[in-house]
Amino acid sequence: MSSRSAHLLAGSTALAMLFVAQSAAAQSAAPQADTAAADNQNGGEIIVTATRKSESINKVPLSVSALSREALDSRGIRNFSDVIRQTPGVSFEKSNTTTNIAIRGVNSSVGAATTGIYIDDVPIQIRQLGYGGGNAYPVVFDLDRVEVLRGPQGTLFGAGSEGGTVRFITQQPGLDTLKVYARTEGSATQHGAANGEGGVSISAPLIPGKLGLVASGYYRRDGGYVDRISSFTSKVVQKNANSADSYVARIALTWQPVDNVKITPAVFYQNVKTGDSGESWEKYSDYDKHVFINANQLAETSKDRFTLASLNVSVGLGAVDVIAVGSYFDRKQSFVQDYTNFDQTLFTGVNALPFFPQQNAPSDFLVAQKNWTGELRLQSSNASSPLTWVLGGFYSHAQQTSIQIVTDPYLPVYLFGGEAPVPGYSVYDQNAVSTDEQAALFGQVTYKLTDRISVLAGLRYSHTVFTIKDIAQGFVVGPLVDDRGRQSENPITPKFGLNFQVTPDTLIYGSASRGFRVGGYNPQVGTFCGPELASIGYPNGRPTNFKSDSVWSYELGVKSKFGGRGSVQASVYQIDWSDIQQAVALNSCGFQFTSNLGKARSRGFDLQVEVHPTDRLTLQAEVGYVDAKFLDTIKGGPTAAAPFVSKGDAVLGAPWTASFHAQYDFDAFRAKGGYVRSDFDYRSKQSKLPPYLNPANGAIDTALTLPPAVAFWSARLGVKPGNFDISLFVNNILDKSTWTRRERAQNPFEFFRRETLRPRTFGLTASYRY
Repeated sequence: MSSRSAHLLAGSTALAMLFVAQSAAAQSAAPQADTAAADNQNGGEIIVTATRKSESINKVPLSVSALSREALDSRGIRNFSDVIRQTPGVSFEKSNTTTNIAIRGVNSSVGAATTGIYIDDVPIQIRQLGYGGGNAYPVVFDLDRVEVLRGPQGTLFGAGSEGGTVRFITQQPGLDTLKVYARTEGSATQHGAANGEGGVSISAPLIPGKLGLVASGYYRRDGGYVDRISSFTSKVVQKNANSADSYVARIALTWQPVDNVKITPAVFYQNVKTGDSGESWEKYSDYDKHVFINANQLAETSKDRFTLASLNVSVGLGAVDVIAVGSYFDRKQSFVQDYTNFDQTLFTGVNALPFFPQQNAPSDFLVAQKNWTGELRLQSSNASSPLTWVLGGFYSHAQQTSIQIVTDPYLPVYLFGGEAPVPGYSVYDQNAVSTDEQAALFGQVTYKLTDRISVLAGLRYSHTVFTIKDIAQGFVVGPLVDDRGRQSENPITPKFGLNFQVTPDTLIYGSASRGFRVGGYNPQVGTFCGPELASIGYPNGRPTNFKSDSVWSYELGVKSKFGGRGSVQASVYQIDWSDIQQAVALNSCGFQFTSNLGKARSRGFDLQVEVHPTDRLTLQAEVGYVDAKFLDTIKGGPTAAAPFVSKGDAVLGAPWTASFHAQYDFDAFRAKGGYVRSDFDYRSKQSKLPPYLNPANGAIDTALTLPPAVAFWSARLGVKPGNFDISLFVNNILDKSTWTRRERAQNPFEFFRRETLRPRTFGLTASYRY
């Protein structure tokens, strides 16, 4: 299939369904199964679409965490980090340049994504090409819910959902009812700047029963708390430098010409700007006194903007629903990293602060995505039938541009003895344009053997093609590199399951499923890497292609409601990960390549409990345990002197994750019109050595330590007069400055940088819902 034809297919899949809709309109109107979740609460139950159909979370035979819009509001969730902090078995690490999410121990900082990120039915995850960049995550406002699907979702969601899938489900236009939601918030961060937000969402019928609109706009300011200083004068150059501004807008229309047809075009826009990295330097900071200092020569600013345009058409044809989704995702992420110390140390071997007050070496990054996707699904609509099924086809064309430009005007001065800096002196300049193209057919069938026992089988066949064009030049590259590469595969991802509905309120299930992420190609890395490549067994240069890696997951779970007083969801699992895509660092020249190296195994469980001891008290707990370790000793090449992974090394990530929540409702303005709640989240310290801390893997950095335990406690007191909800809150009650990420980064050997929790924050939230 040509690229142009593929674009036309992806972009017009949903448009083509308009013709189907017109044909269907001529038929007698048939009730349409709701393909998107209706209201989040249905008799107290959350309705999810984790299996591409709407059903109670207690009936879905897989491990799912779902936060409804009520839960997002009551817990004060404002960003993706807040979501993950309250989700068992999931870890998340974010810097100014990258993001890394791990579900059940499956994560990677190289290659294609191991976790699928979706807005409604549209995947938006990114490929790591080694030049920075991370996933885009929607700001949490005007969302219907967030679903986190643990375990591989390769059958229904395809490549990239190897460890699991995160879905941000937006609010859909109302055809009959006016809905208004508005929220404003102001807060103060101790040891830092103020924060504030304001947003409004309106869903209204324009033609009752026929045409509806939802439109929203939102702005948030997160004040900074890290000061940037001059390492020469120790004076503050920029106070509270790491501020962030988020702008969000969304509009969607739903047209229902007849009862069994819905057509929904939508546009989602988001722009997040940060003034500087949230990292602080240990050399200058005093964490016990909550003094956070950054001594970079340059502000590490960033901008991340995306627009998602989509069209969803659903047609009810009696016993069959037809759903078509087409989308275009356009994202541009730009950011700056300070390479001043890194360059100086790399080229001189001297671990020291910059030699000159005005010395600077910016590394400018640009990561852009232009993704076209199209999906067509046919699925049964009669939930009471012994046989339910979904069949579909999917196509995506994802183009990614990754640019890095490193300039160091002072390099000729401190390295060659020049008298004056040379503006724009090029150290490194790389431009990589890659394309991930996928076409897939998939299906999943569930058949009831008896009223209580059902079996499930699914299969997805994919054809993937990865191509890359890479140009690199500059002082550290040598002669110009102009490289082209291609990699192609045909992965198959099956799923099998057995479900036992013990009682109407209790489900036991077991499943075996496969997930994968696509492979890729290693561009050339320049002539200076040649000696090290030869020393580890690659005299003719780096390995070129690397193939997909894959997991097999085995899960046993139970979901039950008890006496109208609560519910429990629990699962145990084992994940076997093969041919892991891992980065092999070439320390002598500052580059790396990716190769399929070794196996890993992850075992654990997750537990979610909700209890209502009285009509006024709600208690919730989510607990997860992950034990993930490598099963092989791995060297970077055939003749490498020492391994970089040893058998038994732990996969990095907190073994225990836990969240506890309590809310008590009291009478104020009306019965149960007031509430007080508390939320406590915990991530345990990793007790087993990861590869980079194991002495068996050669020389290790003894100054690095295992990530510490992280505890975050918040509370909220509120009242609900009429349609308003007004509350006071405090986050990080204990004012912990625990680090969540610590590294040498691009700094000299003796300097460390770390990300920490935001200091204690007090605030007032006022919202209105009609």
